[in-house]
Amino acid sequence: MLEHFCECYSNLSGPILCPVLGSIIPLCIQNERIRPIRLIGLCASLITFLYSPVPRIQFDPSTAKSQFVESFRWLPYSNINWNLGIDGLSFFFVILTTFLIPICILVGWSGMKSYGKEYITASLIREFLMIAVFRMLDPLLFYVLPESVLIPMLCGAEHLLFAGIKLFLCRGLVQ
Repeated sequence: MLEHFCECYSNLSGPILCPVLGSIIPLCIQNERIRPIRLIGLCASLITFLYSPVPRIQFDPSTAKSQFVESFRWLPYSNINWNLGIDGLSFFFVILTTFLIPICILVGWSGMKSYGKEYITASLIREFLMIAVFRMLDPLLFYVLPESVLIPMLCGAEHLLFAGIKLFLCRGLVQ
């Protein structure tokens, strides 16, 4: 039974998609209903945390190669593929990320009165982007995703949002 469980849940897209779904659901709820918004965000982040160590069951620490590689053609005309894999270092970074996001949501729990929906959505999108960074094998997306993590951090401050987009676009030209 354990082998069947590992075959079904060894994919790497699950912990990436869970925060995305958890960030879409609160957008359908009114701002005045802050309690369900907080609970949905916390549950989505906890499910992601519980789901993230599943590949450890079949993980082979004796090799340095990426394991559980998933790949599909995303933009075939540009040769951009959605390639995911995990190695020993990225495995622990994913677990650390999924451990810290529920703590961040709990820390802001009492302060979520007027912008709770935005806080939960930004936290879950940031979690999605960080997990995708640690599991991405495509070089172009590996460059774009860490820069994209800045955008949810800067939401809410108009001058900071402009500075973040400018940093995101211009940093590639400098390097």
